[in-house]
Amino acid sequence: MSNWWTDSKEVPFKSTKDNTMRGRFEVANITGLPVGVGRNVSEFSHFYCEYVKRVRKEVAKYPGRHELIEIDIEDPTVGRQMEEAFGVNRTCWGHSNTGNHNDTVPAEELQ
Repeated sequence: MSNWWTDSKEVPFKSTKDNTMRGRFEVANITGLPVGVGRNVSEFSHFYCEYVKRVRKEVAKYPGRHELIEIDIEDPTVGRQMEEAFGVNRTCWGHSNTGNHNDTVPAEELQ
């Protein structure tokens, strides 16, 4: 999560006040992520985990109608997993526009 969190402050959008993906999340008023919440990795991680739980619960309400496929995009075998799940050639999946990660998040963003 910390890699994604770090990258989200660098993805530009022209229509938001601070012009980042993270800025959009902070003002979007998403269920479970009210405006102003999610400004640090701990708050956003909590939101994301609760979101995943809500999606799983919703899919479970309709057995046989929906199938939830969960893939960890950080897993080195993600290309093979995508190919097996969706029939997409594994070479179509990769990482681009990646940041220089050292898995360190500034202390003020961990609050």
